[in-house]
Amino acid sequence: MPAKINFKKTMLHLSMSQMTLRHNNNKRLCLSMFLMLMAQQAMAEIPTETPVAHATQTEMIAELKSEAVKQGMDSAEEIAKIDHSMTAETSLDSMQMLQEQQNAQTEIDAFKPIAFDDLEQLPIEPVDQQMANEIMQAAEQAKQEAQDYRASQKTEMTVPDISVEDLQEINKAPVNIDDLMQSIRADSEIAVAQNEDGKTLNAPVDESRDQSEEVAKHNIFKRLLYKVRPPRQINTAKVARISAEVVIENAQNDGRASQKNYDQALLDLKENIKGKLSSFTQESFSDFSSALPQLRSLSSQAAQAVGFYNAEFKFEKLSESKVKVLVQPNSPVILQEHHVEFSGAGENQAQFQVIGVLPDQDVGDIFHHGKYENTKLRINDAASNNGYFDSYWRLHDVKVAQPQDTAEVNLRFETGERYKLGNVEFRMSDPEKAFPLNKEILQSLVPWKDGADYAFWRVNGLANNLTNSRYFNYTLVDAVRPDPIEKQLELPPDIQKLVDQNKVAAESLEPKGQQAASADQEVSQHVVNEDQFAGVTAAGQNERMRTLQAAQDDKQVEQEKLKAQARDTKVVPVIVTLNADKLNSAEIGAGFGTDTGPRLRGQYRRAIVNERGHSFDANLELSNIRQSLDARYNIPYKHPLNDYISLVGGYEREERDNVGADVNLMIESAVAGADRIIKNPRGSWQHTYGVRYRLDRITDSGLNSANIDEIPDAFLVNANSEQESLLLGYEISRTDSDKRVNPSKGFKQTYKIEFGSESLLSDADMAIVNAGWRFIYSLGENDNHQFVGRSDLGYIFTEDFDKVPYNLRYFTGGDQTIRGFDYKSLAAEEDGYKIGGQALAVGSLEYNYQFKEGWRAAVFTDFGNAYDKDFNTETEYGAGLGIRWASPIGPIRIDVAAGLSDENTPIRLHFFIGSQL
Repeated sequence: MPAKINFKKTMLHLSMSQMTLRHNNNKRLCLSMFLMLMAQQAMAEIPTETPVAHATQTEMIAELKSEAVKQGMDSAEEIAKIDHSMTAETSLDSMQMLQEQQNAQTEIDAFKPIAFDDLEQLPIEPVDQQMANEIMQAAEQAKQEAQDYRASQKTEMTVPDISVEDLQEINKAPVNIDDLMQSIRADSEIAVAQNEDGKTLNAPVDESRDQSEEVAKHNIFKRLLYKVRPPRQINTAKVARISAEVVIENAQNDGRASQKNYDQALLDLKENIKGKLSSFTQESFSDFSSALPQLRSLSSQAAQAVGFYNAEFKFEKLSESKVKVLVQPNSPVILQEHHVEFSGAGENQAQFQVIGVLPDQDVGDIFHHGKYENTKLRINDAASNNGYFDSYWRLHDVKVAQPQDTAEVNLRFETGERYKLGNVEFRMSDPEKAFPLNKEILQSLVPWKDGADYAFWRVNGLANNLTNSRYFNYTLVDAVRPDPIEKQLELPPDIQKLVDQNKVAAESLEPKGQQAASADQEVSQHVVNEDQFAGVTAAGQNERMRTLQAAQDDKQVEQEKLKAQARDTKVVPVIVTLNADKLNSAEIGAGFGTDTGPRLRGQYRRAIVNERGHSFDANLELSNIRQSLDARYNIPYKHPLNDYISLVGGYEREERDNVGADVNLMIESAVAGADRIIKNPRGSWQHTYGVRYRLDRITDSGLNSANIDEIPDAFLVNANSEQESLLLGYEISRTDSDKRVNPSKGFKQTYKIEFGSESLLSDADMAIVNAGWRFIYSLGENDNHQFVGRSDLGYIFTEDFDKVPYNLRYFTGGDQTIRGFDYKSLAAEEDGYKIGGQALAVGSLEYNYQFKEGWRAAVFTDFGNAYDKDFNTETEYGAGLGIRWASPIGPIRIDVAAGLSDENTPIRLHFFIGSQL
C-alpha cells in the first residue's frame, strides 16, 4: 500500500470514530473488519510506521476539529473526544487481531454464533443516556408537529350510517351498464402525483368554479341538460405525459408477407409505439439519459406486440414533453403455422367452426399478439354465449423462433356439454307484494320453452321483452351460470415431442413448489384488528344493518347452491326480479316552430291497469294553430308485446289560414277506432289492421261574403258543417338498419290502404293508397359522408272527389314534408281556393358531413306538392342548411330552409328529435 493516501474525511469516518468511543471491544472488532475489507490486498504484510503516516493523522485530526467548529460542536469535551477517538484508532492493530483469531486454539466467545436459548444470558449493555434524551426530544418534536398539523386541518366530514330504506332503494335500483362502464373507465384513469410541495394530496380548489368552467366547454344541448341535472364530477389528479413522433426508416418487405399486410403492420407499429410512450411521464422524461433505457424497453415491447422482434430504435429529445423515435423495423416475425382444434360435444358447432376457418390472422401474415388474443376471446365468447360452461383450454401456446423469425400458434379447446335453459322464476323486489300481472302474461314474455339450449340471445331477448313491455319500473334478469373450469394445460408440441423421445414424465417438467418452512417451536402472531382503524366497533353496529347483511349472505349462499345445481343438472336457472312500485308516469315538454309558434306537449301513462296486462296512454298537444288530445287503451291478444289490440280515441282542433281569398277554416275532429298490431322481429314485416270513424266539423270565416258562383264545387263541400267517414285499413311496414337509435345505414318502407263506402257511414266511396320510403347510407372513413332520402306517394281513388271529406285530402308543407313552407300550406288550388290534393308526391335529398364525432353539417332540398288528379299543380321546392347531433335518444336536427319556388322566398326554422327513418 502506498505510504501516503489522502482520504476525504466523511461523516462515515466520524460515525465510526464515535462508535469506538461509546462501545468496547465488540465495536473495535467491527471497525477492524471494516478496515480489512476496504484495504488493498498488500496489507497482508504489517506495514512499518512512517512519519508521513503520523503527519496524515495530524492533518485528519485538525480537519475534524475544524469541521466540528463549523457545526457548533467546539466544546472542550467534544474536542477531547476527537483526540481520544483518533488515538484509539492508532492503537488498534487489525492485522494482529486477525492473526490472533486465526491462531486461537479455542473458539473466541465474541465470535461464537448466537443461540436463541442463550439470549437471556447475554449481558445487558448500558443505555447511552445522552442518545436516549436526543431520541425522546426528536419524538416529542414530531408529535407536536403532528398535533399542530391536525389542528390546522378542517374537520373531517362524517358519514352517517345508511338506513335500511336507503339500502333497499340501492338494491332495487336498475343498473345502467353504459354508465357503469364509463364510471369504471373514469376510475381507472385516476392517478396520483406529487405536487410542488412534495405531497400527494391536492391543494383545496374551488370545485364550483372548476365545474362551471368544465360545463362551459360542452355544447349548447349538454349545457341545457346540466342546468337541470349537473354532471357527476370526478376529481382526478392529472399527470403530465409525453408525446412521441414516430418515424419509420429503412423499411423493406422481404417478400414473406404481402405488401398490403406489411404496410398495415408498419402502421400498427407506428401507432403502438406512439401509444405506449404516451404513458411515460414528463417528470421521468426530464432526465433524458436516465429515461433512455425505459423508452427503449417500452418501444421494444410495443414493436414485439405487432410482430417486429428485431426492431432498432434511436431517440431524440425534441422538447420537455416530446420525443422523436427513429424506428428501423428489420425483419418481422411471420405466422408460419396456425392450428385451432376443438373437441367435445360442441366441436362441430358453427360458432366454433367459423373461428377455425376464419381466424383473426392467416398463415403468412405478420404475427400480431393482439389478434392472437382476440382469437382466444372469440372462442371464449362463443362458449359462454352458447351454454358450454364446462369448456376449458387444453392448450394456448405461441412459439416464436429466432433467428428464423417465424411464429407457430397452437390452440386446443374442449367445449364440454351444452347446458339447457329451465323455467323462469319470477320474483318481486319486495317479497311481501303480490304480482301485478297474471303468471300467464309473464310467461308469454319468455322467448323459449323449457329444455331449450342455452343461448345468450334468448336471455337477452327476455330482458328486452320485459323492458319494451313498459309494465315495470325496472327488471333484473339473472341467469345463474356455473363458474369457469380451469385445468392444467397440455404441453406444447415441441416439448411433448421431447418428452416422448426421452420418456420423461411430464410431471418432472413442472416447477416444484418450495418446501414449507417448519420449526420445533410454534410461533404465535398477534393480528391487528383493522376494524379499529375504520372506527367500527361491535357495540356501534346497527341491528337492522346486521339483518340486511344476513339477507345478503343468504342470497350469496343461494347463488352458490344454484351454481352447484346448474353444474350437476346441466340446466341454467333464470331468476327475474320485478319492480312495479310506480305504475303512473307523466311527462311534459315544450318547443317552438315558426309555423306553429310555441308548443306544449304532455303525456300520461298507466303501465298496468289490471292483472290481465291492460295499459293506458294519453297525449296532449297545444299550440297556436293546433290542439289535440288522444288516448290509447292496449289489450294483449296473443302476446302482450307482439300481438295486441289498441282502442283509440281523440279530439283535434286545427286552424287553416288563407285557404282562399280572405277565407280561414276551423276544423274540429273526433276520432274513434281500433287497431290490431302484429309485430315481428326487427327486419321483418309489421302488420296493422284497423278501423277508424272520423267526424269533422268545419267552421269558416269570410266564405259567406264571397260570390258563391266563383267558389269551386270541390270547395263548396266545406259548407257542410259536419263530414264523416268510416275507413277500414291495412298497413304493412319494414325497417332494416344497422343501429336502432343512430343508424348509419338503413331502409324503411311503408304501404297502407284504406277503404270507405257511402253505404257505411262515409260521405263518399273511396280508396286511399299511400306508400313511403326512407333511406340512410353512409360511407368514407368513420362514416363521415352520409346521404339521406325520403319519398311519399299517395292517391285517393274515387268517382266524386268533391264529396271526399276535406280533412282526408292531401296537404303538404312543414317539418316533415317540404321545409321552407308553413304547415299544410301547399295543396291543389282552384280559382285561388286550396281545395286539397287528390294525389301526393313529395321527396327529399340530403347530404350530411361529419366534421366532429357525433356532429354533422347538412345541406338539403325538398320538392313536390299535393296535386290534383291530373298532376297539373305546380311543383314546389325548397332548400336549406342544418346541423345534426347524434344524441343518446336519437338525432337532434335544426334546419333553416327557404321556399325557393315562392316569389316571396319564405324562410322557416325547423326542429326535430328522432331518427330520419
